Amino acid sequence: MEYSRYNPEWNGTSRLFQEMIERDAMMVSGFHELPGGGDALLLILAPGESYAPDEIGLLRTFLEEGNIVVLVSDKERENLLISGLGSSIRIRDGNLTSIDRFFDHPSSVLAFPAGQDPLGAGISRIVLNNPSSLEGGEPVFTSSLLSWIDADGDSRLGRDETLQRFSVIAADRVGEGVLYVIADPSIFINGMDAIGMDNENYALARQIMSARPRFIVEQGRSRTAYAPEAIRVVNLVKDSTITKMAVITLIFLVGSIFVIGRWKEA
Repeated sequence: MEYSRYNPEWNGTSRLFQEMIERDAMMVSGFHELPGGGDALLLILAPGESYAPDEIGLLRTFLEEGNIVVLVSDKERENLLISGLGSSIRIRDGNLTSIDRFFDHPSSVLAFPAGQDPLGAGISRIVLNNPSSLEGGEPVFTSSLLSWIDADGDSRLGRDETLQRFSVIAADRVGEGVLYVIADPSIFINGMDAIGMDNENYALARQIMSARPRFIVEQGRSRTAYAPEAIRVVNLVKDSTITKMAVITLIFLVGSIFVIGRWKEA
């Protein structure tokens, strides 16, 4: 249930998706459902599976038309998708650690805006949770200079570990559009909205949601779409037109029987 939109606990994304629904976000199960035009932003949050070449082709066309794609993942597996979109950004797995952190744990890395990208406008810092790092593209958010990749896992700066800034959000122009890669999907879970800091993690989420007139969320491969079987059945019933018609008919019949019974009594 990690990242699931149906999970209200600390590691779910129920609060994020509630706001998405309130903003009338369009949910798509595949890239063949993406609309034309160049006024949309597509969010791909925590993919659970790889994308096929034909799917990547559809997404690249969408991107080149002038739309925005925001990919949120900490897995190097997504580099196949990124390279297929024609971007130079790459995700690098690694235990990004920093002295500048929010909790008393080296993996709660603080990241700060780099440059003047609109995605970082008005946000002073965000909190990460076991993030990966990025290479390539234009840095949008980076860790502080007091950061390193903790290769040996001891949470301490070792002799072969170098202090430097690491990019955690990067942008790259592809055709007329822009690809953003965020190297930590956990910045949008419920628990990260409850840590204070004026909710700047969610301020970032809201800027993503409002960046373009149309906001679209991928739900075909995303781990946020996972639901237990019981919830799947409930959703199927809720979304079924036949079921809705049956419920309306049943209500009508019950009402009719009640009216006829009252009429006979009179």
